[in-house]
Amino acid sequence: MVIWPNNKRFAATLSFDLDAESAWESSSMNGRRLSLLSMGAYGRRVAVPRLLDLLERYEIRAQFYIPGRIAQIDPEVVRSIAKAGHGIGCHGFYHERVDEMDSAQNLQILTDSKAILEQTIDREVCHYRAPLWEITPDVVQSLIELGFHTDSSLMGDDRPYLVGGPEHSLLELPVSWLLDDFEQFAYSAEPAVGGVIEEPDKVYRLWAAELAGMREFGSHFMLTMHPEVIGRPSRLMMLERLIQLMRSHEDLWFCTPDTVHAHWRAGNIELPMHPY
Repeated sequence: MVIWPNNKRFAATLSFDLDAESAWESSSMNGRRLSLLSMGAYGRRVAVPRLLDLLERYEIRAQFYIPGRIAQIDPEVVRSIAKAGHGIGCHGFYHERVDEMDSAQNLQILTDSKAILEQTIDREVCHYRAPLWEITPDVVQSLIELGFHTDSSLMGDDRPYLVGGPEHSLLELPVSWLLDDFEQFAYSAEPAVGGVIEEPDKVYRLWAAELAGMREFGSHFMLTMHPEVIGRPSRLMMLERLIQLMRSHEDLWFCTPDTVHAHWRAGNIELPMHPY
């Protein structure tokens, strides 16, 4: 079992993938499909300010993973997230699948996305999540070589672990489709994405049950959300209910990739090494 700080029993991170238009640009016929693009724009225009207000009310620091393209489209929304004290991580440039690129292309995407985010917020960006969670061995090695601290793309545990080999290790903060709002709420007719728009109460029960299970096993509840998805009014209200439930557990440590990495680097936890 992982030893969490201050004798906390389990940990939780609220993370958001701010894909916005980058998730749909490849399907937008060079900008002609405005309804499709506007579905992504809702995330940065409407949902992010509401999410920042919600997080401020409950004094929670979250993690946002942002494609470099969004820093081009709307640098102010990226700055607003950083100014509010939340973590910023790389998430591709155009939300590309890295398994469809060669190693040189992946390195260039990673370098460019890191650079534009750092230029936008004027601070180091050292956390990563692969678009669609499709990460490849070459990207893991590039993350290590570029000095990244964490990745959050793999599913080999429900607690942090190490990847990349014993000499140069990368801290992995694992994810799960179970704890992803896209699988529950997303819908697009063309391209066909999702298909079942679940009721918020059903998703609340699902996530609350997993929270209880992770408390039992001392795990890390890594919730992955997308502002354009979770930021719709009824879902945002459901998220607030979930936060209230989380806050009711005095033995829960709210953390970010920064704080988990610092806890590990301080020698406070020993983590297993897995190849993936």
